[in-house]
Amino acid sequence: MAIGVGFMAASGLVFVTFSRAIARLFSHDPAVVQVGAKLLLVAAAFQLFDGMQIVATGALRGTGDTRTPMLAHLVAYWFLGLPLGYFLCFQLHWGVVGVWSGLCFGLMLIGSALLLAWHRRLP
Repeated sequence: MAIGVGFMAASGLVFVTFSRAIARLFSHDPAVVQVGAKLLLVAAAFQLFDGMQIVATGALRGTGDTRTPMLAHLVAYWFLGLPLGYFLCFQLHWGVVGVWSGLCFGLMLIGSALLLAWHRRLP
């Protein structure tokens, strides 16, 4: 778990540190760079919790538990993250950053819930 989360934290740190430079690799339009840099900040948080949920999902699957990850993903993405992303995007007018922020929130819940479920299975 530490290796997976550590690697993803390092890649997230690269996104935070070089967000504008990375965005400029894809476009020189200032508006695109601005949105791209904001999205890379969301992606930095996404990286950390995605690494956590991937490793925890694999660990739980290894114990024979496929139901917990399925339910965590169903609830956190479909019932919480996506509606929150819709709200942030269309009601608060955050645009694409809102959609990804909502999904990132769902992923944070998934990663935390699966980490807790995995720790409860430890002897």
